[in-house]
This record gives sequence, C-alpha cells and structure tokens, in this order.
Amino acid sequence: MDENTIKEEFSYGYIKIIAALSGLELIVTGRPLDHAGIDVIIRSPGKINGIFSVSIDAQVKCTAIDISKEKYIKFPLKVQNYKRLIGLSQAPQLLIVVLVPKDLSMLLSITDDGTLIKRSAYWISLEGEKDPNNIDTITINIPKENLLTPYVLREKMEKQAERIKRQYSLENIF
Repeated sequence: MDENTIKEEFSYGYIKIIAALSGLELIVTGRPLDHAGIDVIIRSPGKINGIFSVSIDAQVKCTAIDISKEKYIKFPLKVQNYKRLIGLSQAPQLLIVVLVPKDLSMLLSITDDGTLIKRSAYWISLEGEKDPNNIDTITINIPKENLLTPYVLREKMEKQAERIKRQYSLENIF
C-alpha cells in the first residue's frame, strides 16, 4: 500500500473512532460520492432530538504538516473541492483534515499499557463562503480550536437535528 493510501485509510479509521465514541456511525462512501467530494457520511443510528438518521457529509484530507507554531492549520485545497464545500446542501458539509507525523511509523505507539494515536483531526464548515475565481487551489485556514472530538461531533449532529426541525417546522411536535 502506498503512503497516500495508508494516510487515507488511517484518516477514516481515526474519524470512525471519534464517531463511535459519539454514538454515531461512519460510512466510507463509494467512488461515485467520492468523486462528488463526499468521502464519509456521519450518521446517527437512532434519534437525535427527535429526528431519525441525522447525518453530516465530510470531505477528508490527511497531511503531515507541522502546526506547532501556527494559529491555524493552513491546508491547500483544490478549488473544485472547495466549491463543493461552500454550496448549500441538505446535510452539512465539513472539511476534516487529519494530521499525521511525517514518519508514518510513528502514528501509533502500542504497549501493554495502551495504544496512543499520534496527532489529531480538525474540522471546518465552508458553507456560504465566496466562490474564488480563476484559481486552481485555495488555502483554507482552519482554527486550531476546531479540534475534532466526540463532544464536538455530537454537538454538530444535535445542531443538525435542530436545523431539520426548523426547516420542517417541527419544533412543537417533538
């Protein structure tokens, strides 16, 4: 397996752990949705705030950039991917960037005492951002505060359930 495939598979596994700890399911999409800019779907297997099967779509990227001295994760994104993320969609669209060490053999530290996963993941919603003209790549500045955690993921799903209720005027039913 080449290095990019290892990073991609690790990213999905990492996000799956976070989703599982949130009581959510992670679905890795097939090629048609991947080509449409959706790598994973995060979905609730039951109700959240009275709504069944709440979901979020995400485009997942993995990189070995060093952010130790930065305020933001500066991630270059192809404009075609950016345009997918800024558009309106029924499910929220997130960009999730998983950071890994440059030396992939350092991703995991496994001992009798436990398993330590090195680095982390960050998220950003680009919905409503402006469409860039005539460029191939745009640099996305993801605040370091946007650390992807089980709590954050669950909170995003709860907000989506509330959005669905408002959209269908269901606030008074549930």
